[in-house]
Amino acid sequence: AMLAEFEPRLISPGPWFYRRLFWETGLIGQLLYLEAEAAGVRATGIGCFFDDVLHSVLGLEGQALQSLYHFTVGGAVDDTRLRTLEAYEHLDRV
Repeated sequence: AMLAEFEPRLISPGPWFYRRLFWETGLIGQLLYLEAEAAGVRATGIGCFFDDVLHSVLGLEGQALQSLYHFTVGGAVDDTRLRTLEAYEHLDRV
């Protein structure tokens, strides 16, 4: 989970910093993707669907700290129900 100083950052430097917080989590996520691939494992961002649960587990209250993004790293599990097509497979080839 990526926790951020939330409310203090929206007060000073101001509301514009909201977008910056998510830009930073995206940057960290991109680095985690690259490092996972380099280490021979896989990674995925899972958004912030577990933020309330995480806040409860950590005992966080109020808006001082907020969970902005969750990320997981591990071994790949191929899903045989999915198929991969070449890029632009739907276009006629010349």
